Amino acid sequence: MDPTHHGHPVAFALLLTTALVVCLGAATLVGATPASAGPLAGPEAGPLTGPPGSADELLALLAVQQAQLTASDGAASDWFGNSVAISGNTAVVGNPQHDVGGNADQGVAEVFTRSGTTWSHQWWLIASDGEASDLLGCSVALVGDTAVVGAPCDDAGIVTNQGSAYVFVRSGTNWSQQQKLVASDGNASDFFGYSVALSGETALVGARWDDVDINSQQGSAYVFVRSGTTWSEQQKLTADDGAADDDFGWSVAISGGTALVGAYHDDVSGNTDQGSAYVFVRSGGVWTQQQHLTATDGAASDNFGQSVALSVNTAVVGAHADDVGAMTDQGSAYVFTRSGTNWSEQQTLVASDGASDDWFGVSVTLVGDSAIVGAPSDDVGSNLGEGSAYVFARSGTTWSQQAQLNSSDGAAHDQFGYSVALSGASALVGARYKDSPNADQGSAYVFTGVVEKPGKPVAKSPKGKISSRTPTFKWAAAARAASYEVCIYKGSKLIKRKTGITKTSWKCTKRLLRGARLTWKVRARNAAGTGPWSNKPWFKVR
Repeated sequence: MDPTHHGHPVAFALLLTTALVVCLGAATLVGATPASAGPLAGPEAGPLTGPPGSADELLALLAVQQAQLTASDGAASDWFGNSVAISGNTAVVGNPQHDVGGNADQGVAEVFTRSGTTWSHQWWLIASDGEASDLLGCSVALVGDTAVVGAPCDDAGIVTNQGSAYVFVRSGTNWSQQQKLVASDGNASDFFGYSVALSGETALVGARWDDVDINSQQGSAYVFVRSGTTWSEQQKLTADDGAADDDFGWSVAISGGTALVGAYHDDVSGNTDQGSAYVFVRSGGVWTQQQHLTATDGAASDNFGQSVALSVNTAVVGAHADDVGAMTDQGSAYVFTRSGTNWSEQQTLVASDGASDDWFGVSVTLVGDSAIVGAPSDDVGSNLGEGSAYVFARSGTTWSQQAQLNSSDGAAHDQFGYSVALSGASALVGARYKDSPNADQGSAYVFTGVVEKPGKPVAKSPKGKISSRTPTFKWAAAARAASYEVCIYKGSKLIKRKTGITKTSWKCTKRLLRGARLTWKVRARNAAGTGPWSNKPWFKVR
């Protein structure tokens, strides 16, 4: 695999002579732009074109660029947008090569907040003991008023590149450093902090080059928990079949008591660097490995595990160097679901317009039934390596591409999609090589209208035999529903349909046939018009 794409450097290796980590794909995945936006590549949401329940009814999500975020003091080669995280109306963007004072490449993370539709800069997150070449902001994670920021090249005294992660908390509009996290057994060149993730009071930090026993650069991940204002190391996670140069900890994700760790250089069944990911679960305060995830069609140099995302019982794993048909390094992302304690591959996600060297899967993010996959080397028109991000939604067990996101001012080699994050109806996409205006200064873009799928409603009545020819239909409320739709059938024929219902009941004014066996169902719809259908009870008017 060529380490330079279209003549623009995207190094995989550590430049050890300068103690510089190139933070490829270390998105947080906590499990992620007024409208100066230009048109997007995805279709806009429109009216239903097919019958309820058909494939046509899965509307494309209307994704609109709301804002472009840039550093007010940005400089060339800052790589602002190398990592991104979003939680509600707050975004954190990593700026790992930003110079702080006279410290070159010390790095910062920058906080932005939204009021209405306007985003403004709130704070700079800077390590209290920061030094040159720390690369703070290589990775970021955010939940509510807590942020975790990785500094994988931080030196611990004379121990170079051991790495650290910093926890920052917000009170009102002010952020302060709460604690510096380090591995209890840290050593030189562990690059602890290369990836970070956060869920509630638990943080997960990857150390991709940690030596485990005699295995050089096998990698590990560390779990920290907060009690009050104090963080403590709970456990070190390693692969039960780990080997040298696996890069376990290259990517991490966490959701409640489940953790997911990518090892994108793991050799699988003789396939060098095919890559894998490991699921761990916590019982009490003890973590154990639950399953080793690999692609069913994996091949050498796929780099499966380049990125990971986790949401309850669903995981997404990026394999950015996967060959799709004849398209080398087009990339893909794999969805896994858990039933009980077993994980199985649900679907492989690929871009509808994928091509060689797109690197689809460098970044992934997941919330519920919505996922975004970054393809930072995608050519957009004549712009080589401008980059794209693709929105997918799940209906039942099937994932479909909903939109392709591109920036309104995209240019060649921007690497838009290098990092992605998702929170509710907002997505955040990093373009770390964007000239803003300085070469490779970087930008991040907020999109709205990336809508999470609502919950499934439950049809309650009518059921069985009824007397009224104009019955009132009732159902249990579904989470995140903007409106409801009711359909009544005789056999397979739709005889009545009502949309735009905002309550959990609706009275049918059409007089229904006596003696006919009828069925009905209700669908919860989000702002984009998508959502699941309920059960389908039958009833008969006496």
